[in-house]
Amino acid sequence: MRFKDFTGVLAPLLSMFVLMNGLGLLGTFIPVRLEAEQVSSWDIGLITSAYYAGMILGAFRNAHFTLRVGHIRAYAAFASIISVAVLCQGLYYDLWYWVAIRAVCGYCLSGLFIVVESWMLGKSTVKTRGQFLSLYMISLYGALAVGQFLLNIAPLESLVTFAIVTILASLSVIPVAITKAGNPTIEEPTALTFLQLYRISPSGMISCACAGLFISSALGMLPLYTQLSFDNIQQTSIIMFCMIFGGMALQYPVGHLSDHMDRRKMLIILCVIMVTISCLLVILPHSYMNVIYVLMFIFGGAVFAVYPVSISHTSDVLDPKDFVSAIQGLTLAYGLGAVIGPTIVSLFMALMGAVGVFVSFAVVSSALGVYLVYRTAMSAPVKDEDQQGFVTMPVTTPVASELDPRSE
Repeated sequence: MRFKDFTGVLAPLLSMFVLMNGLGLLGTFIPVRLEAEQVSSWDIGLITSAYYAGMILGAFRNAHFTLRVGHIRAYAAFASIISVAVLCQGLYYDLWYWVAIRAVCGYCLSGLFIVVESWMLGKSTVKTRGQFLSLYMISLYGALAVGQFLLNIAPLESLVTFAIVTILASLSVIPVAITKAGNPTIEEPTALTFLQLYRISPSGMISCACAGLFISSALGMLPLYTQLSFDNIQQTSIIMFCMIFGGMALQYPVGHLSDHMDRRKMLIILCVIMVTISCLLVILPHSYMNVIYVLMFIFGGAVFAVYPVSISHTSDVLDPKDFVSAIQGLTLAYGLGAVIGPTIVSLFMALMGAVGVFVSFAVVSSALGVYLVYRTAMSAPVKDEDQQGFVTMPVTTPVASELDPRSE
């Protein structure tokens, strides 16, 4: 990739990095703050689910708005709404008020993803698309991980954390606002029906839905577990950093391994890892912090790898002309799983306390693993010569699927 190519996407990448530092912080801060105010795990799960419901709705609705007003104006509008919403959230707590605000934030965030992803798509070529996607992944997950350390800046009960997120969201507008680049062109996404997707790849569709459940629960409910278990905001930030960093760092090694086997077997291995680590974290004494950090790193790698491996498995059995629309449909399956995930986890926590988070992961991972064993026994694996190369995939909007080099 030439330096000139990189400068064409530097502005949206920098904007995304600044924005996600703040939103990564907020995603962890909200359950920790609510736990300190003795809000029930059920209510916290509902607030988290609302955020992902807004995201999945916006993922299929915001492209038209972006096309109509242009990318820079759309980014400024969505980021401004998030800034106002986050600050209003810090002023007053009411369950349905926060549910509405988190849904609005999720809806606007999906609009920002569409702006950045389509911008990168418009600036990329077939040869550079994979490199651009890698840069986007590093910017997105790197910011999520680094943002965890901002938790330690202010007391939980203060308005400072909300103000920091508001400031970062506002600052993220600057790089895209001052760039000389013009608006790229995008097409509005379409999706195959669930029945069509299930017929094409039942394992891929079910795994994507479970990936949504895993990731939304890990990002939205694990901070609650750490605060209930350790009552230490610094430990929470370190544990969340380890999990998110593991999710970023281990995607490529896991994907490389999956290129040399039936990807369903790779998904089964990931399920076994999640079940094993979940059980260990239920019984492990809290004094073993260094061990917990390592386990969370590996756990994050397994949780975040389920989605791209599922996408890669589906791409192996797709007709090339159906790739983009199929992946867009799988994004919707992921979104539905993300919406119900925090609610399911909150039920386990209501029954079992903090460890209910990992009990729920163990139960769902076991169920997915058993299903994949059944599917592996029922159908032959894809031949090596027909298998596509693994590509790391962000969990954002359907537009991201067009950045995937396999879409060509």
